[in-house]
Amino acid sequence: MEITHIPTSQLIPHKNNAHSELRGIDELAATVEYLGIIEPLVVLPADDDGRHTIIAGHRRHAAATQVGLETVPCIVAADRDAADQIVIMLVENLHRDDLTPTEEAKAYEQLALLDWEPERIAKATGRDLERVRHSLTLRKLPDPVQQAADAEQIDLAAAAALTEFAHDPKALERIMKKGGGHWGYKHAIADEQARQATKDRIERLKAELVLAGVKVTARPTFVSEGGTAMRAEHLVDANGDPVDVEAVKTEPRFAAYISRDYYTPAAVVYCADPTAAGLRPAPDTYEAARAEREARHTEIEARRAAWESATGVRHEFLTGRFATAKAAKGLFRPALRDLAGSHMSMPAHDVRDLADAICGCPIDDLPENAGLDRLTRATVARWLADAEDNLRVAAFGRWGDFQRALAYLDLLVAEGYELAEIESEIHRAITEALAEEDDSEADEVSADEDDEDDEEPEPEGESLAEVPDERGTDSHESQAEAAPDGSIAASVPERDDDLVNA
Repeated sequence: MEITHIPTSQLIPHKNNAHSELRGIDELAATVEYLGIIEPLVVLPADDDGRHTIIAGHRRHAAATQVGLETVPCIVAADRDAADQIVIMLVENLHRDDLTPTEEAKAYEQLALLDWEPERIAKATGRDLERVRHSLTLRKLPDPVQQAADAEQIDLAAAAALTEFAHDPKALERIMKKGGGHWGYKHAIADEQARQATKDRIERLKAELVLAGVKVTARPTFVSEGGTAMRAEHLVDANGDPVDVEAVKTEPRFAAYISRDYYTPAAVVYCADPTAAGLRPAPDTYEAARAEREARHTEIEARRAAWESATGVRHEFLTGRFATAKAAKGLFRPALRDLAGSHMSMPAHDVRDLADAICGCPIDDLPENAGLDRLTRATVARWLADAEDNLRVAAFGRWGDFQRALAYLDLLVAEGYELAEIESEIHRAITEALAEEDDSEADEVSADEDDEDDEEPEPEGESLAEVPDERGTDSHESQAEAAPDGSIAASVPERDDDLVNA
Protein backbone atom coordinates (compact mmCIF):
# COMPACT_ATOMS: atom_id res chain seq x y z
CA MET A 1 0.00 0.00 0.00
CA GLU A 2 1.26 3.50 -0.82
CA ILE A 3 2.70 5.54 2.04
CA THR A 4 1.88 9.25 2.03
CA HIS A 5 3.38 11.91 4.31
CA ILE A 6 0.54 14.01 5.72
CA PRO A 7 0.91 17.13 7.93
CA THR A 8 0.15 16.35 11.57
CA SER A 9 -2.22 19.33 11.63
CA GLN A 10 -4.42 17.64 9.00
CA LEU A 11 -4.89 14.48 11.09
CA ILE A 12 -7.77 14.25 13.57
CA PRO A 13 -8.60 11.51 16.12
CA HIS A 14 -11.48 9.17 15.45
CA LYS A 15 -14.48 10.08 17.62
CA ASN A 16 -14.84 6.43 18.73
CA ASN A 17 -11.20 5.82 19.60
CA ALA A 18 -11.02 2.94 22.07
CA HIS A 19 -8.73 4.83 24.44
CA SER A 20 -10.54 7.33 26.65
CA GLU A 21 -7.12 8.85 27.29
CA LEU A 22 -3.73 8.30 25.67
CA ARG A 23 -1.14 6.92 28.09
CA GLY A 24 2.64 6.69 27.88
CA ILE A 25 2.97 9.52 25.32
CA ASP A 26 6.09 11.01 26.93
CA GLU A 27 8.05 7.75 26.58
CA LEU A 28 6.86 7.25 23.01
CA ALA A 29 7.68 10.88 22.14
CA ALA A 30 11.30 10.33 23.22
CA THR A 31 11.56 7.40 20.80
CA VAL A 32 9.84 9.31 17.98
CA GLU A 33 12.17 12.27 18.44
CA TYR A 34 15.18 9.97 18.06
CA LEU A 35 13.94 7.52 15.40
CA GLY A 36 10.92 9.22 13.88
CA ILE A 37 7.68 7.39 13.04
CA ILE A 38 8.68 3.85 12.04
CA GLU A 39 5.24 2.36 11.35
CA PRO A 40 2.79 4.44 9.30
CA LEU A 41 -0.59 5.53 10.63
CA VAL A 42 -3.77 4.22 9.00
CA VAL A 43 -6.20 7.01 8.07
CA LEU A 44 -9.37 7.58 6.09
CA PRO A 45 -9.54 9.66 2.90
CA ALA A 46 -9.63 13.44 3.40
CA ASP A 47 -12.97 15.04 4.22
CA ASP A 48 -14.29 18.27 2.66
CA ASP A 49 -11.95 20.28 4.89
CA GLY A 50 -8.89 18.29 3.79
CA ARG A 51 -8.55 16.47 7.13
CA HIS A 52 -7.86 12.76 7.51
CA THR A 53 -9.45 10.75 10.32
CA ILE A 54 -7.06 8.41 12.14
CA ILE A 55 -8.10 4.76 12.31
CA ALA A 56 -4.90 3.34 13.81
CA GLY A 57 -2.01 5.32 15.32
CA HIS A 58 -3.53 7.85 17.74
CA ARG A 59 -0.59 7.55 20.16
CA ARG A 60 1.97 7.93 17.36
CA HIS A 61 0.17 11.06 16.15
CA ALA A 62 0.11 12.50 19.69
CA ALA A 63 3.85 11.78 20.14
CA ALA A 64 4.69 13.32 16.72
CA THR A 65 2.71 16.43 17.60
CA GLN A 66 4.47 16.67 20.97
CA VAL A 67 7.96 16.62 19.43
CA GLY A 68 6.94 18.98 16.60
CA LEU A 69 7.06 16.73 13.53
CA GLU A 70 5.46 18.54 10.60
CA THR A 71 4.42 15.38 8.73
CA VAL A 72 3.99 11.70 9.51
CA PRO A 73 3.89 8.65 7.22
CA CYS A 74 0.34 7.44 6.60
CA ILE A 75 -1.51 4.79 4.65
CA VAL A 76 -4.83 6.11 3.33
CA ALA A 77 -7.25 3.19 3.60
CA ALA A 78 -10.38 2.73 1.54
CA ASP A 79 -13.53 4.06 3.22
CA ARG A 80 -15.04 1.51 5.62
CA ASP A 81 -18.24 1.36 7.60
CA ALA A 82 -18.23 2.54 11.20
CA ALA A 83 -18.00 -0.93 12.71
CA ASP A 84 -14.89 -1.91 10.73
CA GLN A 85 -13.19 1.32 11.78
CA ILE A 86 -13.80 0.50 15.44
CA VAL A 87 -12.54 -3.05 14.97
CA ILE A 88 -9.29 -1.88 13.36
CA MET A 89 -8.62 0.52 16.22
CA LEU A 90 -9.61 -2.03 18.83
CA VAL A 91 -7.47 -4.87 17.47
CA GLU A 92 -4.46 -2.61 17.23
CA ASN A 93 -4.79 -1.47 20.84
CA LEU A 94 -5.55 -4.95 22.17
CA HIS A 95 -2.28 -6.29 20.77
CA ARG A 96 -0.04 -3.27 21.16
CA ASP A 97 -1.20 -1.17 24.10
CA ASP A 98 -3.45 -2.90 26.61
CA LEU A 99 -6.74 -1.14 27.17
CA THR A 100 -8.29 -0.92 30.60
CA PRO A 101 -11.20 -3.36 31.03
CA THR A 102 -13.63 -0.42 30.86
CA GLU A 103 -12.13 0.95 27.64
CA GLU A 104 -12.22 -2.49 26.04
CA ALA A 105 -15.84 -2.92 27.17
CA LYS A 106 -16.76 0.47 25.73
CA ALA A 107 -15.37 -0.51 22.34
CA TYR A 108 -17.33 -3.78 22.37
CA GLU A 109 -20.42 -1.84 23.35
CA GLN A 110 -20.03 0.43 20.32
CA LEU A 111 -19.93 -2.64 18.09
CA ALA A 112 -22.96 -4.10 19.85
CA LEU A 113 -24.87 -0.87 19.18
CA LEU A 114 -24.11 -1.49 15.52
CA ASP A 115 -25.90 -4.86 15.82
CA TRP A 116 -22.76 -6.96 16.18
CA GLU A 117 -23.29 -10.18 18.13
CA PRO A 118 -20.68 -11.18 20.79
CA GLU A 119 -19.61 -14.10 18.57
CA ARG A 120 -18.82 -11.75 15.69
CA ILE A 121 -16.93 -9.36 17.98
CA ALA A 122 -14.87 -12.22 19.41
CA LYS A 123 -14.00 -13.54 15.93
CA ALA A 124 -13.03 -10.10 14.60
CA THR A 125 -10.86 -9.17 17.60
CA GLY A 126 -9.42 -12.60 18.38
CA ARG A 127 -10.74 -12.37 21.94
CA ASP A 128 -12.31 -15.20 23.92
CA LEU A 129 -16.11 -15.19 23.58
CA GLU A 130 -16.65 -15.35 27.33
CA ARG A 131 -14.38 -12.34 27.85
CA VAL A 132 -16.37 -10.36 25.27
CA ARG A 133 -19.63 -11.22 27.03
CA HIS A 134 -18.24 -10.32 30.44
CA SER A 135 -16.91 -7.04 29.04
CA LEU A 136 -20.32 -6.14 27.61
CA THR A 137 -21.84 -6.90 31.01
CA LEU A 138 -19.33 -4.60 32.72
CA ARG A 139 -20.80 -1.61 30.87
CA LYS A 140 -24.14 -2.26 32.58
CA LEU A 141 -22.67 -1.92 36.06
CA PRO A 142 -22.19 1.28 38.13
CA ASP A 143 -18.98 3.30 38.00
CA PRO A 144 -17.55 1.91 41.29
CA VAL A 145 -17.56 -1.61 39.83
CA GLN A 146 -15.98 -0.43 36.56
CA GLN A 147 -13.34 1.48 38.50
CA ALA A 148 -12.58 -1.62 40.57
CA ALA A 149 -12.15 -3.62 37.35
CA ASP A 150 -9.74 -1.01 35.94
CA ALA A 151 -7.78 -1.12 39.23
CA GLU A 152 -7.60 -4.96 38.96
CA GLN A 153 -9.48 -5.29 42.27
CA ILE A 154 -12.14 -7.48 40.64
CA ASP A 155 -11.90 -9.69 37.55
CA LEU A 156 -14.37 -9.63 34.68
CA ALA A 157 -16.02 -12.93 35.64
CA ALA A 158 -16.76 -11.75 39.17
CA ALA A 159 -17.92 -8.37 37.87
CA ALA A 160 -20.29 -10.08 35.43
CA ALA A 161 -21.83 -12.00 38.34
CA LEU A 162 -22.83 -8.67 39.90
CA THR A 163 -25.32 -7.96 37.11
CA GLU A 164 -28.21 -9.42 39.10
CA PHE A 165 -27.62 -6.70 41.72
CA ALA A 166 -27.33 -3.81 39.25
CA HIS A 167 -30.78 -2.56 40.36
CA ASP A 168 -29.75 -2.54 44.03
CA PRO A 169 -26.92 -0.04 44.77
CA LYS A 170 -26.87 -0.95 48.47
CA ALA A 171 -26.39 -4.64 47.69
CA LEU A 172 -23.55 -3.79 45.30
CA GLU A 173 -21.95 -1.60 47.94
CA ARG A 174 -22.07 -4.43 50.49
CA ILE A 175 -20.52 -6.87 48.01
CA MET A 176 -17.75 -4.45 47.02
CA LYS A 177 -16.89 -3.87 50.70
CA LYS A 178 -16.79 -7.58 51.56
CA GLY A 179 -15.23 -8.90 48.35
CA GLY A 180 -11.55 -9.31 47.61
CA GLY A 181 -10.13 -11.55 44.93
CA HIS A 182 -12.17 -13.91 42.74
CA TRP A 183 -13.29 -16.26 45.52
CA GLY A 184 -13.77 -13.42 47.99
CA TYR A 185 -16.33 -11.90 45.63
CA LYS A 186 -17.89 -15.35 45.16
CA HIS A 187 -18.47 -15.56 48.90
CA ALA A 188 -19.84 -11.99 49.05
CA ILE A 189 -22.23 -12.69 46.15
CA ALA A 190 -23.41 -15.95 47.73
CA ASP A 191 -24.07 -14.13 51.02
CA GLU A 192 -26.01 -11.40 49.22
CA GLN A 193 -28.05 -13.95 47.28
CA ALA A 194 -28.97 -15.65 50.56
CA ARG A 195 -29.85 -12.28 52.04
CA GLN A 196 -32.10 -11.45 49.07
CA ALA A 197 -33.76 -14.88 49.25
CA THR A 198 -34.52 -14.30 52.94
CA LYS A 199 -35.96 -10.87 52.20
CA ASP A 200 -38.16 -12.25 49.41
CA ARG A 201 -39.46 -15.05 51.65
CA ILE A 202 -40.34 -12.57 54.42
CA GLU A 203 -42.33 -10.42 52.00
CA ARG A 204 -44.10 -13.49 50.63
CA LEU A 205 -45.01 -14.72 54.13
CA LYS A 206 -46.40 -11.31 55.08
CA ALA A 207 -48.53 -11.22 51.94
CA GLU A 208 -49.89 -14.72 52.60
CA LEU A 209 -50.83 -13.81 56.18
CA VAL A 210 -52.60 -10.61 55.13
CA LEU A 211 -54.55 -12.44 52.43
CA ALA A 212 -55.62 -15.04 55.04
CA GLY A 213 -56.95 -12.29 57.31
CA VAL A 214 -54.20 -12.59 59.93
CA LYS A 215 -52.96 -9.49 61.74
CA VAL A 216 -49.21 -9.09 61.14
CA THR A 217 -47.12 -7.35 63.80
CA ALA A 218 -43.56 -6.92 64.92
CA ARG A 219 -42.14 -9.55 67.25
CA PRO A 220 -43.98 -9.30 70.60
CA THR A 221 -42.52 -9.54 74.10
CA PHE A 222 -43.04 -13.09 75.33
CA VAL A 223 -43.67 -14.29 78.87
CA SER A 224 -40.10 -15.54 79.14
CA GLU A 225 -38.95 -11.98 78.39
CA GLY A 226 -41.22 -10.25 80.88
CA GLY A 227 -44.21 -9.74 78.56
CA THR A 228 -47.57 -11.48 78.21
CA ALA A 229 -47.41 -13.06 74.73
CA MET A 230 -47.09 -16.79 74.13
CA ARG A 231 -46.90 -18.85 70.99
CA ALA A 232 -50.20 -20.42 70.03
CA GLU A 233 -48.73 -23.92 69.86
CA HIS A 234 -47.63 -23.60 73.50
CA LEU A 235 -51.18 -23.03 74.76
CA VAL A 236 -54.07 -25.27 75.84
CA ASP A 237 -57.72 -24.39 76.45
CA ALA A 238 -59.71 -24.82 79.66
CA ASN A 239 -60.11 -28.54 78.96
CA GLY A 240 -56.37 -29.02 78.50
CA ASP A 241 -56.67 -29.52 74.74
CA PRO A 242 -53.97 -27.99 72.52
CA VAL A 243 -54.94 -24.82 70.66
CA ASP A 244 -55.63 -25.29 66.94
CA VAL A 245 -53.24 -22.69 65.50
CA GLU A 246 -54.91 -22.56 62.07
CA ALA A 247 -58.35 -22.12 63.61
CA VAL A 248 -57.44 -19.28 66.01
CA LYS A 249 -54.92 -17.28 63.98
CA THR A 250 -57.56 -14.82 62.68
CA GLU A 251 -59.24 -14.28 66.09
CA PRO A 252 -58.97 -10.83 67.76
CA ARG A 253 -56.45 -11.71 70.49
CA PHE A 254 -54.18 -13.54 68.06
CA ALA A 255 -51.64 -12.21 65.56
CA ALA A 256 -48.52 -13.34 63.73
CA TYR A 257 -44.98 -12.11 63.19
CA ILE A 258 -42.18 -13.25 60.90
CA SER A 259 -39.51 -15.05 62.92
CA ARG A 260 -35.92 -14.76 61.72
CA ASP A 261 -34.58 -16.95 64.52
CA TYR A 262 -34.00 -19.90 62.22
CA TYR A 263 -32.27 -20.63 58.91
CA THR A 264 -35.52 -20.05 57.01
CA PRO A 265 -37.87 -17.22 58.09
CA ALA A 266 -41.22 -18.56 59.33
CA ALA A 267 -44.62 -17.17 60.36
CA VAL A 268 -45.29 -17.55 64.10
CA VAL A 269 -48.84 -17.21 65.43
CA TYR A 270 -49.09 -15.94 69.01
CA CYS A 271 -51.65 -14.83 71.59
CA ALA A 272 -51.00 -11.38 73.00
CA ASP A 273 -52.78 -12.14 76.33
CA PRO A 274 -53.52 -15.85 76.92
CA THR A 275 -55.21 -15.24 80.30
CA ALA A 276 -57.74 -12.84 78.78
CA ALA A 277 -58.41 -15.40 76.05
CA GLY A 278 -59.11 -18.14 78.61
CA LEU A 279 -55.96 -20.05 77.71
CA ARG A 280 -52.98 -21.27 79.71
CA PRO A 281 -49.51 -22.69 79.03
CA ALA A 282 -49.26 -26.37 78.21
CA PRO A 283 -48.23 -28.48 81.21
CA ASP A 284 -44.78 -29.24 79.79
CA THR A 285 -44.01 -25.63 78.88
CA TYR A 286 -41.23 -24.01 80.80
CA GLU A 287 -40.79 -20.63 79.15
CA ALA A 288 -37.42 -19.71 80.60
CA ALA A 289 -35.87 -23.01 79.47
CA ARG A 290 -37.54 -22.73 76.09
CA ALA A 291 -36.19 -19.21 75.56
CA GLU A 292 -32.67 -20.37 76.37
CA ARG A 293 -32.99 -23.31 74.01
CA GLU A 294 -34.38 -21.10 71.24
CA ALA A 295 -31.51 -18.67 71.67
CA ARG A 296 -29.08 -21.55 71.32
CA HIS A 297 -30.91 -22.82 68.23
CA THR A 298 -30.83 -19.31 66.77
CA GLU A 299 -27.04 -19.20 66.98
CA ILE A 300 -26.72 -22.68 65.50
CA GLU A 301 -29.06 -21.89 62.63
CA ALA A 302 -27.19 -18.66 61.86
CA ARG A 303 -23.94 -20.61 61.70
CA ARG A 304 -25.59 -23.30 59.60
CA ALA A 305 -26.83 -20.67 57.13
CA ALA A 306 -23.33 -19.23 56.82
CA TRP A 307 -21.95 -22.76 56.43
CA GLU A 308 -24.37 -23.64 53.62
CA SER A 309 -23.48 -20.44 51.78
CA ALA A 310 -19.73 -21.12 52.09
CA THR A 311 -20.20 -24.79 51.11
CA GLY A 312 -21.77 -23.82 47.78
CA VAL A 313 -18.79 -21.62 46.91
CA ARG A 314 -16.32 -24.25 48.16
CA HIS A 315 -17.89 -26.96 45.98
CA GLU A 316 -17.71 -24.63 42.99
CA PHE A 317 -14.00 -24.15 43.70
CA LEU A 318 -13.39 -27.90 43.99
CA THR A 319 -15.22 -28.63 40.74
CA GLY A 320 -13.36 -25.90 38.85
CA ARG A 321 -10.01 -26.86 40.35
CA PHE A 322 -9.99 -30.66 40.15
CA ALA A 323 -12.56 -31.71 37.51
CA THR A 324 -9.93 -32.69 34.95
CA ALA A 325 -7.61 -35.67 34.88
CA LYS A 326 -4.55 -33.40 34.81
CA ALA A 327 -5.66 -31.45 37.89
CA ALA A 328 -6.81 -34.58 39.73
CA LYS A 329 -3.35 -36.14 39.38
CA GLY A 330 -2.05 -33.62 41.91
CA LEU A 331 -4.20 -35.22 44.62
CA PHE A 332 -4.12 -38.79 43.33
CA ARG A 333 -1.26 -39.91 45.60
CA PRO A 334 -2.72 -38.70 48.96
CA ALA A 335 -6.19 -39.85 47.88
CA LEU A 336 -4.91 -43.31 46.93
CA ARG A 337 -2.92 -43.53 50.17
CA ASP A 338 -6.03 -42.83 52.26
CA LEU A 339 -8.15 -45.21 50.18
CA ALA A 340 -5.57 -47.98 50.54
CA GLY A 341 -5.23 -47.45 54.29
CA SER A 342 -8.89 -47.50 55.26
CA HIS A 343 -12.31 -48.56 54.08
CA MET A 344 -14.05 -45.59 52.47
CA SER A 345 -17.74 -45.89 51.59
CA MET A 346 -19.36 -44.26 48.58
CA PRO A 347 -19.90 -40.48 48.94
CA ALA A 348 -22.85 -39.40 51.09
CA HIS A 349 -25.97 -38.19 49.33
CA ASP A 350 -25.36 -34.50 50.03
CA VAL A 351 -21.91 -34.57 48.37
CA ARG A 352 -22.73 -37.09 45.63
CA ASP A 353 -23.28 -34.33 43.03
CA LEU A 354 -19.86 -32.87 43.86
CA ALA A 355 -18.21 -36.28 43.45
CA ASP A 356 -19.99 -36.90 40.12
CA ALA A 357 -18.98 -33.44 38.82
CA ILE A 358 -15.28 -33.96 39.64
CA CYS A 359 -15.35 -37.55 38.32
CA GLY A 360 -17.07 -36.45 35.10
CA CYS A 361 -19.69 -39.23 35.29
CA PRO A 362 -21.78 -40.98 37.99
CA ILE A 363 -19.09 -42.19 40.39
CA ASP A 364 -20.99 -45.35 41.34
CA ASP A 365 -21.40 -46.35 37.69
CA LEU A 366 -17.86 -46.23 36.30
CA PRO A 367 -17.55 -48.04 32.95
CA GLU A 368 -15.68 -51.33 32.95
CA ASN A 369 -13.15 -49.98 30.45
CA ALA A 370 -12.49 -46.72 32.31
CA GLY A 371 -9.00 -45.44 31.59
CA LEU A 372 -6.37 -44.25 34.08
CA ASP A 373 -7.43 -40.60 33.70
CA ARG A 374 -11.03 -41.42 34.59
CA LEU A 375 -9.95 -43.62 37.49
CA THR A 376 -7.69 -40.83 38.75
CA ARG A 377 -10.59 -38.39 38.71
CA ALA A 378 -12.88 -40.93 40.38
CA THR A 379 -10.35 -41.60 43.15
CA VAL A 380 -9.84 -37.91 43.85
CA ALA A 381 -13.59 -37.29 43.62
CA ARG A 382 -14.35 -39.89 46.31
CA TRP A 383 -11.51 -38.59 48.47
CA LEU A 384 -12.67 -34.96 48.25
CA ALA A 385 -16.31 -35.93 48.82
CA ASP A 386 -15.32 -37.93 51.90
CA ALA A 387 -13.22 -34.97 53.12
CA GLU A 388 -16.24 -32.67 52.62
CA ASP A 389 -18.45 -35.06 54.58
CA ASN A 390 -15.89 -35.28 57.39
CA LEU A 391 -15.55 -31.47 57.45
CA ARG A 392 -19.32 -31.07 57.84
CA VAL A 393 -19.45 -33.63 60.65
CA ALA A 394 -16.47 -32.08 62.43
CA ALA A 395 -18.10 -28.65 62.19
CA PHE A 396 -21.57 -29.61 63.42
CA GLY A 397 -21.25 -32.97 65.17
CA ARG A 398 -19.06 -34.86 67.58
CA TRP A 399 -17.69 -37.71 65.47
CA GLY A 400 -15.51 -36.06 62.83
CA ASP A 401 -11.76 -36.50 62.41
CA PHE A 402 -10.54 -33.08 63.55
CA GLN A 403 -6.96 -33.56 62.37
CA ARG A 404 -8.17 -34.51 58.90
CA ALA A 405 -10.66 -31.63 58.75
CA LEU A 406 -7.89 -29.17 59.64
CA ALA A 407 -5.52 -30.63 57.03
CA TYR A 408 -8.29 -30.46 54.42
CA LEU A 409 -8.95 -26.75 55.04
CA ASP A 410 -5.20 -26.07 54.82
CA LEU A 411 -5.09 -27.96 51.52
CA LEU A 412 -7.89 -25.82 50.07
CA VAL A 413 -6.03 -22.64 51.01
CA ALA A 414 -2.81 -24.00 49.49
CA GLU A 415 -4.73 -24.69 46.25
CA GLY A 416 -5.89 -21.06 46.00
CA TYR A 417 -9.22 -21.12 47.87
CA GLU A 418 -10.13 -18.27 50.25
CA LEU A 419 -11.89 -19.37 53.42
CA ALA A 420 -15.23 -17.76 54.25
CA GLU A 421 -15.65 -16.28 57.72
CA ILE A 422 -17.52 -19.39 58.94
CA GLU A 423 -14.78 -21.66 57.57
CA SER A 424 -12.06 -19.58 59.21
CA GLU A 425 -13.97 -19.80 62.49
CA ILE A 426 -14.16 -23.59 62.20
CA HIS A 427 -10.42 -23.75 61.42
CA ARG A 428 -9.64 -21.64 64.49
CA ALA A 429 -11.94 -23.65 66.78
CA ILE A 430 -10.47 -27.01 65.68
CA THR A 431 -6.90 -25.71 66.03
CA GLU A 432 -7.57 -24.50 69.58
CA ALA A 433 -9.39 -27.72 70.53
CA LEU A 434 -6.49 -29.89 69.30
CA ALA A 435 -4.01 -27.67 71.16
CA GLU A 436 -6.01 -28.07 74.37
CA GLU A 437 -6.06 -31.84 73.86
CA ASP A 438 -2.26 -31.88 73.41
CA ASP A 439 -1.86 -29.85 76.63
CA SER A 440 -4.19 -32.25 78.44
CA GLU A 441 -2.22 -35.28 77.24
CA ALA A 442 1.02 -33.62 78.33
CA ASP A 443 -0.44 -33.02 81.82
CA GLU A 444 -1.52 -36.68 82.00
CA VAL A 445 1.99 -37.86 81.12
CA SER A 446 3.45 -35.59 83.78
CA ALA A 447 0.96 -36.87 86.34
CA ASP A 448 1.79 -40.51 85.47
CA GLU A 449 5.49 -39.82 85.95
CA ASP A 450 4.76 -38.29 89.37
CA ASP A 451 2.69 -41.36 90.31
CA GLU A 452 5.59 -43.66 89.47
CA ASP A 453 7.79 -41.76 91.95
CA ASP A 454 5.13 -42.01 94.66
CA GLU A 455 6.00 -44.90 97.02
CA GLU A 456 2.61 -45.04 98.72
CA PRO A 457 0.67 -48.18 97.73
CA GLU A 458 -2.39 -47.79 95.60
CA PRO A 459 -5.66 -48.25 97.54
CA GLU A 460 -7.38 -51.57 97.08
CA GLY A 461 -10.28 -51.66 94.63
CA GLU A 462 -10.83 -50.10 91.29
CA SER A 463 -8.53 -47.21 90.42
CA LEU A 464 -9.69 -44.09 88.63
CA ALA A 465 -7.66 -45.10 85.60
CA GLU A 466 -9.68 -48.31 85.34
CA VAL A 467 -13.06 -46.58 85.40
CA PRO A 468 -14.33 -46.40 81.81
CA ASP A 469 -15.16 -42.99 80.43
CA GLU A 470 -18.95 -42.73 80.27
CA ARG A 471 -18.67 -40.80 77.02
CA GLY A 472 -16.84 -43.66 75.28
CA THR A 473 -13.38 -43.67 73.74
CA ASP A 474 -14.02 -41.39 70.76
CA SER A 475 -11.25 -38.81 71.12
CA HIS A 476 -13.00 -36.44 68.73
CA GLU A 477 -16.01 -36.24 71.02
CA SER A 478 -13.78 -34.85 73.73
CA GLN A 479 -12.24 -32.53 71.17
CA ALA A 480 -15.65 -31.18 70.29
CA GLU A 481 -16.51 -30.62 73.95
CA ALA A 482 -13.17 -28.93 74.53
CA ALA A 483 -13.73 -26.48 71.70
CA PRO A 484 -13.83 -22.85 72.93
CA ASP A 485 -17.13 -21.08 73.43
CA GLY A 486 -18.47 -19.75 70.16
CA SER A 487 -17.07 -22.57 68.03
CA ILE A 488 -19.30 -24.67 65.83
CA ALA A 489 -18.79 -27.89 67.78
CA ALA A 490 -19.31 -26.23 71.15
CA SER A 491 -22.65 -24.85 70.00
CA VAL A 492 -24.23 -28.24 69.21
CA PRO A 493 -26.71 -29.27 71.93
CA GLU A 494 -26.63 -32.74 73.47
CA ARG A 495 -27.85 -35.05 70.66
CA ASP A 496 -30.76 -32.88 69.57
CA ASP A 497 -32.04 -35.27 66.88
CA ASP A 498 -33.57 -32.52 64.78
CA LEU A 499 -30.26 -30.69 64.48
CA VAL A 500 -28.19 -33.83 64.00
CA ASN A 501 -30.46 -35.07 61.25
CA ALA A 502 -30.43 -31.63 59.63
